[in-house]
Amino acid sequence: MSAPTVAPRSHVRALHDVLEPYHAVLYYAPQVQEAFREIGLKGTWRGYFGGRAAPLGPVPAAVVTALFHHFKPSLVARAIPSVWEMALPDDVLTARLAGVDAALRALLGDEVDGPDIAEAASLAAAAAAAAGDAPGRPLGAANAALELPEPPHLALWQAATTLREHRGDGHVAALTHAGFDGVEALVTITAAGGEIRESIQARRGWTDEEWADGERRLRDRGLLDPAGALTTEGRSARDTVEELTDRFAAVPWNSLGDDRAHRLYALLQPIGERIVHGLGLPLPVAPKTFGG
Repeated sequence: MSAPTVAPRSHVRALHDVLEPYHAVLYYAPQVQEAFREIGLKGTWRGYFGGRAAPLGPVPAAVVTALFHHFKPSLVARAIPSVWEMALPDDVLTARLAGVDAALRALLGDEVDGPDIAEAASLAAAAAAAAGDAPGRPLGAANAALELPEPPHLALWQAATTLREHRGDGHVAALTHAGFDGVEALVTITAAGGEIRESIQARRGWTDEEWADGERRLRDRGLLDPAGALTTEGRSARDTVEELTDRFAAVPWNSLGDDRAHRLYALLQPIGERIVHGLGLPLPVAPKTFGG
């Protein structure tokens, strides 16, 4: 999770922003939730943690907590590893793709079979192929190792997911470099204006007491002032996290080249806008122009 409002919008961040709605149907589309329920994954968190972690195999809660970073460990433990007793990872992968298929068809109609989706899938797959060999990207690599589905709209979704998780792995590395644990990462991102506490705290499972302890630790380090705002040092630390996240995510996009990256952005922007509005996603609509 990175905050577009924290650092200048680089070309790497712009491509992330325009891809994210396409990937995010996994979390918000009712068709995906229904597909998970059909294999026994009842409840939001079983679908979320199982759906994201399935490419790794039947990993324990500690692995998911480490890779996802922001979540309270006990929240993860409510779903992992019990999900693997309800459905094998391969079954979860099949269900998530079936749910995504149904969701995208409902959202985009005949457009899923159109030339723009096919072209975008080809470009995104080329970028994702470059992400698959990157060291230190376990969740990105696990998704890259999955076979690309044949239908272009699903190949685009899988490529977008690989690129998103590749970026997420790098973001966790940047947070670790900064010395931010899960709750401290959330405190700093809300203080920077990238998230709203009332929303993100509850979604990640932290109590008010744990949040206050995180604020205290950041104040002790000189990163947060008594009013809860980032100090100059805190702003610098948070900006460095965002800059490193973009730098770590750049390899796939550099391999694609400027012209093809601009073309992918142009293809995805109106698709992403439809998805954001169609699902009411808590995501900004990417600007219509690449440099906007």
